[in-house]
Amino acid sequence: MAVSPRRRQQLHHLAGFLVAGGSAFLVDAGILMLLVHFGANPFAARPFAIACAMVVGWLINRTWTFPMPGPPRLGEFLRYAAVAWLSVSINYAIYAGLLIVWPTMPLIEALVIATAIAMFFSYFGYRLIAFRKPRSAVSASGPKS
Repeated sequence: MAVSPRRRQQLHHLAGFLVAGGSAFLVDAGILMLLVHFGANPFAARPFAIACAMVVGWLINRTWTFPMPGPPRLGEFLRYAAVAWLSVSINYAIYAGLLIVWPTMPLIEALVIATAIAMFFSYFGYRLIAFRKPRSAVSASGPKS
């Protein structure tokens, strides 16, 4: 059974998003656990871990998920950062809420739940805001889905 070029492109797009998100998650979780292991408060450690993960996610997303021409640009990064921080705020609020309501919940479990929920917001924000193509590029190549 042959896969159509359009379907192949959609699968590549989804795989890129999952690789970017998975990589960012591993950086986030790894730094969080490392900092907590060395005595940092789990609430204070998370923003630093998130900032590191955000840079990893941006670079992978701009390369594989939402390919952008040319070198990274400040405007693109600022749009990405705005969407990422809003998504992270959602993520962090859920993470903190889970740990407050269930203090014995394992940190990784709270992190996975919060990340899964925030993932949907981040995808659409990145697609529609951070990595939007200029109108001339969209009209020249046709609409992208």
